[in-house]
Amino acid sequence: MNNSTSHHASSNGSFSNFTSVRSGVLTLSRAKQMELMAWIVITASLSFAGIFLNFAALSVTFWRGKAESIFNILMSHFVAINFAICLVNIPIHVFMVLAKHHGYKLQSYICGPIQFFFALGCAVCNWADVCLSVNRFVAIVFPHYYKWWTSKWVNLAMVALGWAVCTAAILPLAFGQAGSMPILAMGQCGFLPIGKSGAIVTAVVSYIPYGIIASASLAIWFRILQLQRANNRIRTGDAMKRTVISRRRLVVARMLLMTTVWSAICNIPWGVIQFNFPYLYGTEPVSTLWLRTVQAIQYGFSPLVLYSTNEDYRRRFRMLLNRAFGRRIPVGGINTVSGTEQGARSSHFNSATMKAELD
Repeated sequence: MNNSTSHHASSNGSFSNFTSVRSGVLTLSRAKQMELMAWIVITASLSFAGIFLNFAALSVTFWRGKAESIFNILMSHFVAINFAICLVNIPIHVFMVLAKHHGYKLQSYICGPIQFFFALGCAVCNWADVCLSVNRFVAIVFPHYYKWWTSKWVNLAMVALGWAVCTAAILPLAFGQAGSMPILAMGQCGFLPIGKSGAIVTAVVSYIPYGIIASASLAIWFRILQLQRANNRIRTGDAMKRTVISRRRLVVARMLLMTTVWSAICNIPWGVIQFNFPYLYGTEPVSTLWLRTVQAIQYGFSPLVLYSTNEDYRRRFRMLLNRAFGRRIPVGGINTVSGTEQGARSSHFNSATMKAELD
């Protein structure tokens, strides 16, 4: 692993990124100062935007009259973690960088608790997505076991298990085992798993949950397509209703799969630098700050993935805007099925299918 306080020297012995180092404070070149200021403004702005988007998403997922649904409780748990990361974790790191830049001496021991809770939030967010995927997987692929498996206490136990597994995996790094949580050159905290034990930690917090979510989402997708083909051969009223329900469930499956793809894409830069170019934390401390910006995008804008893949969430979001701005926004006729079914469905059947999707 790299020494996070080292600096990159050019062939003539001068620092290529820094003009001097005085009393442990980096004096940056003009270009690096401008990059740092840009990072602070952009990351803070994205974090504030994420607070708004996740607060709105929390209102949308924990919707009035649907809060008793296990799926909505799990979705609200997922969104709440994203909200906490944007509200607390990312701003703390921005303030730490500002403090270091203005000459405040930060003690290295503060990174243990700060980075522990940041890494814990990121890991639990992944496992919260696992809970959502397992819930839908059992409901669609093994419906006979749905009533027991998706009971309130079983799902709360799944949530608690995710927190326990992530805590057990990450806590050793806070004490210097399987890696470290050092304070890096610019003042932010780092998460640096080392060796085989560190690889296990990374697998537990990232690779394993991503694999479970992707596998479950694809299995759900294929199962729904099978059910749709079977229902298309039958033109009875019950078959048409099952087709509509299947399409709604397909929307949920696509939403879960896209959240996984979104998280995986946002984690690529961190993985590439973490495992291939770790020395950049020391040689390019300002540029590596942008990894935190990518995390702000990941957790702040994940609600946009929910909105873009679920028309019902879009309808609720428009209703929130209607209330917030005190003006009427047309929301009638918007639901999560295609327009060809809209004219054929009564309000009673609409309620029935909404309940069937969430049960």
